[in-house]
Amino acid sequence: MSIENAVPIANEPPHIVTNGVDVATVEILDQTEAPESDEDHIERLEREMVALPIVNKLRDDPNITEVVAYGHLPASAYQHSLTASTLRGRGKIAIRPLKFFNKDKTECYMICHLGRSLCGHDGIIHGGMLGTLLDEHLAYVTVPSLPNHTGFTARLEVNYRAPVKADQWVIIGGKLDFVDGRKAWADAWIEAIDQSIKYTEARALYVSPRQPMAKVEF
Repeated sequence: MSIENAVPIANEPPHIVTNGVDVATVEILDQTEAPESDEDHIERLEREMVALPIVNKLRDDPNITEVVAYGHLPASAYQHSLTASTLRGRGKIAIRPLKFFNKDKTECYMICHLGRSLCGHDGIIHGGMLGTLLDEHLAYVTVPSLPNHTGFTARLEVNYRAPVKADQWVIIGGKLDFVDGRKAWADAWIEAIDQSIKYTEARALYVSPRQPMAKVEF
């Protein structure tokens, strides 16, 4: 074999298999941003968000209450929060997600748009980003049932079932499994906005500290 034949062709897409999924078969998004201002971009996403069928379904459910995402955070915590502040902006989490609880806060749903600057492989949301969103969401459904409404991640297991393409709306869901004293177990997932596929699933153990801490209200 000649050296010329052994060198990969530069224009040929890489053959990458991630968690059993051939990423080369996933459509890679065009990297050219639409010529719209930041203000127009946000306004477009806000229009899309309120028109989503899942949003109307949740808002019409009498057993579901809408709350302000990250509204429980004090000013300093909000400013230094990874998801509420650091990862906010065009190409990332451009607008504040919508957040919904059931009555006893054992179930939670968030509607979130994930932009093009949150990728690992080009055009595909980084697995660490998805794990972060799941970990945070698992707190929403465990901490309200723990002593003093405080707790920390003791164990987190994430199963990546399919790649999440960038620049799309997703549903992040979570449900408390059971509580035993200072320990709480829960499940969470990220799925397509039409609920046709679950991209990731996670399970976590949250533990409340022995020493009382400031109570957190979600």
